Amino acid sequence: MNVFSRGFYLGRRGVKVKPLSFGKQFFRLIIFALILALIAIIAGHALANRLLFYPVKGLEATFKNTGWPYEELWLTRPKGQKVFAWYLPGPPGAYVTLLLHGNGGNLDDMVGRVLSYHHLNMGVLAIDYPGYGLSEGEPSLASAVESAVLAWDYLVNVCQIEPQKIVVHGFSLGGGVAGQLLARRPAPHPIIMDSTFTSLAEAAGEAMPLLKPLSNVILGDSYDTLAVLRDYKATKALFFHSPQDEVVPYKLGEALFNSYQNGPKSFTRLAGPHVNFISNQSAYEKAIIESLGLVFPPYQPPTPNPE
Repeated sequence: MNVFSRGFYLGRRGVKVKPLSFGKQFFRLIIFALILALIAIIAGHALANRLLFYPVKGLEATFKNTGWPYEELWLTRPKGQKVFAWYLPGPPGAYVTLLLHGNGGNLDDMVGRVLSYHHLNMGVLAIDYPGYGLSEGEPSLASAVESAVLAWDYLVNVCQIEPQKIVVHGFSLGGGVAGQLLARRPAPHPIIMDSTFTSLAEAAGEAMPLLKPLSNVILGDSYDTLAVLRDYKATKALFFHSPQDEVVPYKLGEALFNSYQNGPKSFTRLAGPHVNFISNQSAYEKAIIESLGLVFPPYQPPTPNPE
């Protein structure tokens, strides 16, 4: 019995039907293939969210009792779930960095960068994506971007920070999140692309060459930072990457830097593996000071609040 006939085979006494023409059979085959492809893409996106995000629950670090101005924020998503953030405001008129971490760990891994920005007399707003640290919800490509937009809107609308004074710093996967934030909030301001990729599909293809065609189908233009930067004009654009990066290939960071042609930019070579902030702290600070024209007094260790 031809599986593309119009009815069901019911035996010798069953209903006889006329087989479909080749053209109609081919059309049904195409429809069937498209449905399978759609199911594969949907399942692939769900699987991608599971494979891309490695959140750590809970949070150990805090800046309470440091003597610094410091707030623990809860930003509310449209469906009511809360996103946790650290906010350390800087002096009046100072730059404020919106810090977006990578796909693993949580804000505990960003302590060094927060301290560094505080050292430079800059403000910092650092968020944990949904499912990370104390943030509610589940991690996904969409929820991470939604959280970054919430943080941006908080700085602009609540803290009254001028957009040109907000430095968006995306580390690793956070660079992809930062790119999507730029597409949604395109006001000119400084950006830092730190050890990140051109697009998620290209990064996946580099990590798994045999599955590269499949990664393009499943991920498509997800976190296509290269495309965003072609149209975005930052006031300053800083790029950081290590040739020894074992997670995000150096050539992707280099390609991202080379593709950006819309304003002043700098590229800083880091040393060592993907996660190696402490060894590279002076390189980060030197590039940031020079690019943003920072002038700050000598750092003084804070005096903890007596309790």
